[in-house]
Amino acid sequence: MPTAPQQYRLDFDDAHSTVDRGLQVVRATFRSVEPFDWSLFDGFDSLRVLTYSASIRAIVRMLDRHDFQHFECVFGYEGGLGRLADVIAVQQLVMEQVRECALELKDERQRLILEKIHAGTAQLYVVKDHVAHAKLYLLEAKDPQRRRAIVGSANLSERAFGGKQPETLVVFDDDDRAWEHYSREYEAVKETAADRIALPTDLKTAAIDFTDTPVLQDTGVTVFQPPNAEELTVPQVVQKVEALVPPVERIVAPQVTHKNGRFTLTPKVKAEIKKLRWRKGQEEAEDTKPTTLTIHRESRHVSVSGEPVSLETDAEGVRRSAAALVDYFNNYGRGFVGDVPRLQRDYFTFMSWLYISPFICDLRTRATVEGGSIFRYLSFAIIYGKANCGKTSLVDTLIASMFGHPSTVQKDSFTRRTLRGLQQNYRRFPVVFDDITRRRFTDHGLDVVKDENLPPVKEWPCFILSMNAEPQSFPDEVVKRCLMIYVNTSLPMHQHALADKLHASVEDVRSRLTTDFYRRYLAVIMDKLDAALRPDDILRLSSETIRDLLSEYGEAPLPAWCQPVSWADYADQRYERPARRLASLLAPENYRKTASDGDQGWTLQDKTIMVWEKADAFGRTSIKGEIPDFLYDDTESVGNTFVLYRQQTEDFLGQKIRAPGRRWLPWRS
Repeated sequence: MPTAPQQYRLDFDDAHSTVDRGLQVVRATFRSVEPFDWSLFDGFDSLRVLTYSASIRAIVRMLDRHDFQHFECVFGYEGGLGRLADVIAVQQLVMEQVRECALELKDERQRLILEKIHAGTAQLYVVKDHVAHAKLYLLEAKDPQRRRAIVGSANLSERAFGGKQPETLVVFDDDDRAWEHYSREYEAVKETAADRIALPTDLKTAAIDFTDTPVLQDTGVTVFQPPNAEELTVPQVVQKVEALVPPVERIVAPQVTHKNGRFTLTPKVKAEIKKLRWRKGQEEAEDTKPTTLTIHRESRHVSVSGEPVSLETDAEGVRRSAAALVDYFNNYGRGFVGDVPRLQRDYFTFMSWLYISPFICDLRTRATVEGGSIFRYLSFAIIYGKANCGKTSLVDTLIASMFGHPSTVQKDSFTRRTLRGLQQNYRRFPVVFDDITRRRFTDHGLDVVKDENLPPVKEWPCFILSMNAEPQSFPDEVVKRCLMIYVNTSLPMHQHALADKLHASVEDVRSRLTTDFYRRYLAVIMDKLDAALRPDDILRLSSETIRDLLSEYGEAPLPAWCQPVSWADYADQRYERPARRLASLLAPENYRKTASDGDQGWTLQDKTIMVWEKADAFGRTSIKGEIPDFLYDDTESVGNTFVLYRQQTEDFLGQKIRAPGRRWLPWRS
């Protein structure tokens, strides 16, 4: 006969005993099942939550929806807390997320929730050593007296409570034994493993620094004993914390006493850490957090690295910046060799995309949800071409016009893992890589470019890559997913005096450039996006906005390069280079009746064109990978021989394909 499970009572007078007890089994009786509804939390005066992985957005929604006289939440963490810097980084992240989510609300709703937090009606706690895995929701009402304990697999998150994943909650209504058990478990975790967090009174003017965390604000002695490593169950949250850890670790680790597996922070050490934090200066200050851009369109709140950015602009500042931008683009006509008007138009196309790029995450998300095409909302831009064509200077100048200074990520960081981390940590701030090699792009960037799934965060950045020209162009799978800017115009390298003069001109432009123009652009473009919801042509929307602002604040007449550019304008030219190469390969002199070894050529069939390429010394061919997929028949293509659909190819090249002896005629529809 099986023996009954051992009955015992936890020593709740010893909080550590409760926390360390481990896996518990609660015997319960099944009564009924029903779909989840938020009304489960209605009619109660207080709510206490213990959650392993909390969604700050869900908590803000809970506070906004329910009029609790008292609310508490203890935040857990998905990763392992092996270092004191991990604890500080987790606490900093939670505080930042609470701040950002509150800023999304309209001023009146934001004020009410902040009042609850500052008055102590809503209290938020975050782990400081033990990782809380349990999910508890303890609801209590005084009149009439009601108590509800909810346990189960669902964390407090919009995803779990929104029915987007299979979860189960078990409810105990007015069950004294269940209430006693779970309330004591909650209090034990709160007492031994959590710190209460506080927020600044004015969220719009105060960024969260790691020295603002409860661990370092507490004036008493803090002892931290690392638990065993935990399984990382939600990688994106872990990556966010890991991004905050290294700079914190550099300052904190040398100051902390480590003995018998425990870290001890005395009040004197905490004070010294705060001194060191600011003694490092502005450079170290910037290093303690990733560069981020957050935009809450509902409340019109914009912040860069946590610092609020006002959309109120000075008219003179806008005029000065508009003039500087025009001067910068006009510089290309003062010494660059090649098709300068085309260069200016292409760079203006890039500027139009870059300026609206912080909103592409919203547009791609909406298109995905509504079943629309995401290929009009490109999240990668590649500028490639000759050396000395001004690629780096252009990107630096435009980023400076947006945020006050250039921002480039070290190219050694261009790896799959780092790209995913940047995607989840920079929010809307454009990520710039300069001088990326084709090999590094193929090995690390191609998978990220081709991934059409939405990142697991609400705000994520676009990427800008600059590369030098190479003999082969880019495959079609890249071209249709990236804004491609090919540059065939450059400054002659031997003209040193001219180069020095242009360099001085660029420095003068940057000295006159402020963020006023872009901040004015943000205010205007957000109104237009609100009206359009999901515009089909963001290039036209953005370029028209820039043109109108240059017209309003600049001097007439406007240069030709800043006229509006449409998606069709861009799309018509993005395959120009492979089209020229294909037309050259299909020239009459390359016509062959049959394929010849080691040679290249083509032969005409009824509805198809058979083409064979000449491989290079390494056996590589390139033209097939560059042209659009819809041109060739994969079932008939083998090796360096491939078959093109004749009609589609003629449409693509804009000319009839005829065998030698028949005159080639321009294509006319």
